[in-house]
Amino acid sequence: MRGRIREEKSMSIRSFMMAKFYDASMRAMEEAGLASWRSELLSCTHGNVLEIGSGTGANLQYYPDSLESLVVTEPDPHMLTILRENIANHSGNIRAERFNANDLQFLDDSFDTVVSTLVLCSVDSPEDTLNEIRRVLKPGGQLVFIEHVIAKETPKLIKWQKFFQPFWIYMCGNCHLTRDTEILISNAGFCFSKIDKLRSSGGPPIVSPTIKGIAINTTDQTCESGT
Repeated sequence: MRGRIREEKSMSIRSFMMAKFYDASMRAMEEAGLASWRSELLSCTHGNVLEIGSGTGANLQYYPDSLESLVVTEPDPHMLTILRENIANHSGNIRAERFNANDLQFLDDSFDTVVSTLVLCSVDSPEDTLNEIRRVLKPGGQLVFIEHVIAKETPKLIKWQKFFQPFWIYMCGNCHLTRDTEILISNAGFCFSKIDKLRSSGGPPIVSPTIKGIAINTTDQTCESGT
């Protein structure tokens, strides 16, 4: 019992510290290109939009004013506090909810767009999360994503990703370094209308392999991959 209490306290402290210093820790990557990737992709969002794992709200400034509504979700209470403070600085129909990405408490077919930026690396089950995203997306709705992934084309880097992964998971909010998120999105039943495979800058090489793009929620089994 005491061990469990100590572990919960340790997790709470790590959660508080991550929320407090997250924006500062990401600043170099944002300035080196991540911010422009967010701006490019989020300009494609439309209608009723859901963002999962919103953190402190790094994406808020990039959404079009034309959105009908924006719902941002974040399960961590420390992140959520900062997120709600940041929402107050933005106009529009925006609200925040404390929902886990694998338990989105919305009706089926509720949203035109779902946004996931640097989230699928840290959820407990990306498969369950992607199934939930498909459930709440309208048929033909789009998943807009930026995710760091396993370095499939660089075996030497994979070795370092695997080496650091236990530490990274512990210190960085369950963030996994070796998930093949492209395959996970495809296997969940999405079709890519656009996917770019590139490297981020400003951060450790182990998190640099990245995919970004748009995937469509469709039951068409003959969909073609984007380029």
